[in-house]
Amino acid sequence: MAFGNRVTTTTQDKMRASVIDTFLNGNVFATRQLGAVKRWSGERMKFPIKHAGNTTGTSFAGFDTFSTAATNNRVNLEFVPKFYQITVALPLDELWVNNGDEKVIDLMGVELASSAQYMADNIGTQFYSDGT
Repeated sequence: MAFGNRVTTTTQDKMRASVIDTFLNGNVFATRQLGAVKRWSGERMKFPIKHAGNTTGTSFAGFDTFSTAATNNRVNLEFVPKFYQITVALPLDELWVNNGDEKVIDLMGVELASSAQYMADNIGTQFYSDGT
């Protein structure tokens, strides 16, 4: 319904003081990974992982002979540092206008938080893709 000047010049709009996200549905894997970040150390980080089991176990009776073969069931998983960025650009005039008593939502704060969410979602998408 469109109101005329009698209403629009005498009535102030009411605006919710938060942004409702209808775009990002959340990326559970990325949230878990980014929530458990550890400090990077060194040129690369190596994590030994077990990729096979010890297959030398066997049943025996009496004086059967046992295998003395060693198993090689671990490898190092290596990571080199990679980075990701997202641009948050806000014109100074918009920041200037979004100041004072008329400000309902902090423009800079909501843009930074929103971009951080996009960034986390983009990183989560990279986790599920081929890594490029």
